[in-house]
Order: sequence, then C-alpha cells, then structure tokens
Amino acid sequence: MATYKSWMLAGYQQNDTNGRHGLQWMHTRGLNNHRYGNSWNNTDISDWRVVHQSYDSPLDNSNGRFYCRSKGVVFSTVTFMFTNPNTRDVHCHLHVNGTQYSLSNDHCGGGSSNGHTWNGMTTSLCFAVNEGDYITCRFSANSASDFYLYGGGNYNNWQVFYLPGAQNNQG
Repeated sequence: MATYKSWMLAGYQQNDTNGRHGLQWMHTRGLNNHRYGNSWNNTDISDWRVVHQSYDSPLDNSNGRFYCRSKGVVFSTVTFMFTNPNTRDVHCHLHVNGTQYSLSNDHCGGGSSNGHTWNGMTTSLCFAVNEGDYITCRFSANSASDFYLYGGGNYNNWQVFYLPGAQNNQG
C-alpha cells in the first residue's frame, strides 16, 4: 500500500484519466526579440519564443509569471546570453512574489576587442512555495541602452520544476 511519502517520491503518480497530471514543470528557450537594458532593466522577462510546460500551463508568457498551483519545493534556474560592450556589472535574478531570492554578479563584456562579444550569466534557486505564489526572472544592467539579452535562437533558458518528496516546512 502506498503511503503519502512513497506517493510524493513517485512524482504524484501521473494518470491523465483520473485528473492527476503530475508535478508542475516548465522549460523556456529563446526570446522573441532582444531585451535592452534601458527598457527591460529589472523587469519580469516574458514573451519567450518556445515554452514547454506541464499540463496545467503554469507559465503566463504574457507577464513572465510561473504560477505555483500547490504547496511544495521548487528548483529554478535561468541562463541569459548577452552583450555588454562597456564591461559593467550585470545581474540575473529570480524572484518569488516580487521579492528577489537569487542573484548573479557578472562583470564581463567589453565587446569583440576583448575577444568575447557574447557572454552568459546564470543563477538558481531552491525555495519552498505555497499555492498561489509565482516565480519570475529578471536581469539588471544599469538601464544601459548598449546592453541587451540576445533575441531569437535557442539562447536564454529558464526552467522551474517541483522537487518530488521535498518537504515544505514553512507552515
């Protein structure tokens, strides 16, 4: 006989015929266009080019929010490809309900004269969530108009998924 713990470790025993669709997950890749620092600085990233996600469609691609449909523990990671001609500090971050919980610190760029026109930054988050919470990703680059995330292709990826069996002890 299955117990609550074995049920969670089995990944919610997916069975579409009885309405059990498994744990939520989402994977995005590519942006439909460049995201410039002077217009997207510290703004939730939305309008992903390709979205793969679980049955209940937790990502609202119009506002960039991944909605948590149940209490649990999630893992999220985001990687951005960008150009940064003036070698300034740039950051990617993950937020839960608008509060930043994960942040990278990248100081790279300088354009092709430094041998690397394109750069990457990544941050990750493992966090306990409740039903109704939402997760977003952003970047910050001092509102610089010459900084941008690459649009198109398969560059720029964001993933969120629930961790089966992890305990949420927040109360």
